[in-house]
Amino acid sequence: MSHRIMRTSFYARYSLPILMAFCFAAPLVIQGAHRAIRSNTNKVVDWLPKRFEETQQLQWFRKHFVADQFVVISWPGCTLGDDPESASPAPDDPRIERLARLLVPSKHAVGDDAERDHTKYFQAVTTARRTLNELTSKPSEVPYEEAVKRLTGTLIGPDGRQTCVVVMLSDAAIENFRLVVGRHVPNGPMPWHRQPGILIEALRQCGIEPETARLGGPPVENVAIDEEGDRTLARLATLSGLLGLGLAWWSLRSIRLTLIVFACGMLSAAAGLAFVFWTGRTTDAVMMAMPSMLYVLAISGAVHLVNYYRDAVHEHGLEGAPERALAHGWKPAFLCNVTTGIGLASLGTSDLEPIRKFGIYSAAGVVLMLVFLFLFLPAALHYWPLRLGARKREDNEHDHPDGLAGLGEGTIWFEHYWERFGGAIIRHQAAVTVACFAFIFVIGLGLTRVTTNIDLLKLFDDKVRVRRDYAWLESKIGRLVPLEVVIQFPAEKQRSANEVVDVSEAAHKLSYLQRLELVWLTQQTIDRELGPSGRNLVGPSLSPVTFAPPIPTGKDVAERHVTDVKLEDSEAALERSGYLHDDPETGSELWRISLRAAAFADLDYGAFVNSVRAVIDPVLAAQRLREEALAQVAAARDDGSIGGASVCLWNGPVETSADAGGPAIEAEEIFAASTKELLAKARLKLTAADVDLAALPNDQRQETIDYFKSFDCVIVLGAVPDADVQAIAKTGVRVVDGRDDLKFSVEANSNGEVAEATRHARVADVHAVYTGVVPIVYKAQRALLENLIQSSFWSFVTITPLIMLVCRSIFGGAVVMLPNALPVLVVFGGMGWLGIPVDIGSMMAASIALGVAVDDTIHYLTWYRDGLNEFGDRNQAIIFAYRRCAPPTLQAALISGLGLAVFAFSTFTPTQRLGWLMMTILLAGVVAELIMLPAILAGPLGKAFTFRRREEPSAVPAPHIPQRKGELVSQT
Repeated sequence: MSHRIMRTSFYARYSLPILMAFCFAAPLVIQGAHRAIRSNTNKVVDWLPKRFEETQQLQWFRKHFVADQFVVISWPGCTLGDDPESASPAPDDPRIERLARLLVPSKHAVGDDAERDHTKYFQAVTTARRTLNELTSKPSEVPYEEAVKRLTGTLIGPDGRQTCVVVMLSDAAIENFRLVVGRHVPNGPMPWHRQPGILIEALRQCGIEPETARLGGPPVENVAIDEEGDRTLARLATLSGLLGLGLAWWSLRSIRLTLIVFACGMLSAAAGLAFVFWTGRTTDAVMMAMPSMLYVLAISGAVHLVNYYRDAVHEHGLEGAPERALAHGWKPAFLCNVTTGIGLASLGTSDLEPIRKFGIYSAAGVVLMLVFLFLFLPAALHYWPLRLGARKREDNEHDHPDGLAGLGEGTIWFEHYWERFGGAIIRHQAAVTVACFAFIFVIGLGLTRVTTNIDLLKLFDDKVRVRRDYAWLESKIGRLVPLEVVIQFPAEKQRSANEVVDVSEAAHKLSYLQRLELVWLTQQTIDRELGPSGRNLVGPSLSPVTFAPPIPTGKDVAERHVTDVKLEDSEAALERSGYLHDDPETGSELWRISLRAAAFADLDYGAFVNSVRAVIDPVLAAQRLREEALAQVAAARDDGSIGGASVCLWNGPVETSADAGGPAIEAEEIFAASTKELLAKARLKLTAADVDLAALPNDQRQETIDYFKSFDCVIVLGAVPDADVQAIAKTGVRVVDGRDDLKFSVEANSNGEVAEATRHARVADVHAVYTGVVPIVYKAQRALLENLIQSSFWSFVTITPLIMLVCRSIFGGAVVMLPNALPVLVVFGGMGWLGIPVDIGSMMAASIALGVAVDDTIHYLTWYRDGLNEFGDRNQAIIFAYRRCAPPTLQAALISGLGLAVFAFSTFTPTQRLGWLMMTILLAGVVAELIMLPAILAGPLGKAFTFRRREEPSAVPAPHIPQRKGELVSQT
């Protein structure tokens, strides 16, 4: 009989060809994995889909301005000299200009510097000295001290000496940030073949030691993610491999089995990476966690199958053991991979590109893993069968052959230990079940406190160089996290200095000086409200005003006209600054205001963006109100003139309640102050009135109405009741109601989506576009929480039917899913209670958790159903499942959990958090399966499971159920 099995068994015939095929394919797989690793690249701004408005706005901004992708370079000794016109001026650090000329040679440069190929990666370079020279010369002619003040906090440090070089990268550099600004660029087939990036090499050529140079800016952050991803793989692959190898040997106590299992893990990890390369995609820092995850999951699955193999060898010998093991274990192993794959594939619904790629390719890797578990592993077990020792343990008829036995009686690997443990769970099932559900309820309340965070610099450990560089730059120069605001003036809102327009057109068209004044007012409001003298959210800002001639403060018409002409003449210089651009397609004029937030301020980016909008939108609302008011004034006067007209600013009653304050009051104050500033520059005579008309006696009420009639126009500001406005308007007074503009401003900041729709509806007005890294990160933050809920939902929806199929019962499947929610709730409810925000690494763990937790449940239910069919008694089936499933379950959890725990040593925070979260999830899964699930099965809910009692006598002895004295346990 045994010879016939050997002749007819599949693996007896094909094990050698299968192994040879894997040997031939292995080099191709390894080569593909190596190329996938070499393709590692990260671009934070590409994390969001192109359909998102934030992404489209950033692309629009890049189309018109070149300074979105900038690198700030400084070093100790990078100092600015004295005013060149002083008696004996101290010189600048000569390396500053040397570096600037090397990176972007002048058009007239000759020689090697002008012919370097690497100059194509640098589009423009800015230094403090060059900018100061341009500001102090014609046409701007800004005094030197004033010019230094304008640049302090951006190009010049607070001490007035420390400075920097700002390099704007070209499109060629954007395609490969690492080649340009990387400190360790791959340059060869082996991981240790590295070379410095082009910018780092340029620093060395200019006599600047790269180790002392400090780099900042969005490209530097992207490259830091690339380099940390490489370090993560290099460190964790080795550490995870060694740990997995050691744990596999400790669990299996067989060198031969350990090597086979280890090979399954290595090949699965390599195949997952190779699949990325074969499909033409690139890896990123998040995906660098995939090979280690596939490795430990493959080892975990292999350990389960090896335990089926051990049982097959013990029961019927070596002949045909791989086939018998696979016949018994293929279904739970397949379902385990399917559930894990579903959990991972649910991440494919994410809007964040790194998470979506990780989910899709990890799910594909799990599917590829089946090839190694169902082909390579059984073939290897047949070709290199387990050696059976001569000695047998006679005191336990259920012990495995030598080389497969556990660690001895009394340990967690011994079957009788789990019989005693299972007996205790059965006896106390009510208390255990109630305690578990109470714990789930309490910890689950933490889900209501979950928050998200994607702070780019918090992606790195404190020891990572990019964090130290940013801290140095912010202390010596200024803040670095960019938020770009573009004030857009449509073509119909513009007029030149010498253009002749009638009065009605003058109310709606702005001269060059007026446009500059509006941008200046916006910038001043930002600095006052959000700058160091206000809420300290941003540092000094930059705009075309920074590079423009001084703006006159007087109202003299002739002086303003001369300044207007002078500004038009300096337009080319302002455009060269990178902060002004004419859109040839629409004719709009784009004025850029560049804000910089602190990198380590723990900013809520959503609140930050709304704070900026809450400051700027009231200013633009005041500009719309100015146009309406000037039109009404011109209509009210016989000659149609505006200058000298009298206007009353009606602010309504002053708010004195305890609830005064908040965003609405701040917007109202900014709106009123901006309106007054803009109307004053139009040479109007302004009078303020704070009157509550309804509260006045009749005689005073009529006097107030007569008083309003003496003005050419009354402008309503603030909380003036509708009835008062209507009463004044009915008397013939020209009233301009500014409350609608103010309402728009406040609503725009309380509801972002409504604000955007309203803002686009007013595209003909002067309006602002908010873009840059900050809105991208904020949108990614919002998408993260939405995707967390979405992917978890789809995981439950798709995995639950599979569990119902395994249980062959809808109600039974629903019951079994209860303990599988425990790991997810423990981790994310715990994070909510502890105030730990969910990041990218946590997001990945969410969907993996359910799939991985269900894996062990499937193995347990497989043995439980066999025991139920065999003995017809739930308690005996529970003990039977414990004996068969508990040791390999604990082994798999330790191998997977401790193997993934090495991620905690990563300096890349998402990978680091994924590591300890996955370890927690897997350990919680063991508790759910070996404590909560058996307690549920032993209680009333366990009646949901049916069985088919076998008619033939059982070949398996009924398991002994430990019991207390006086207890009677059914053995039917």
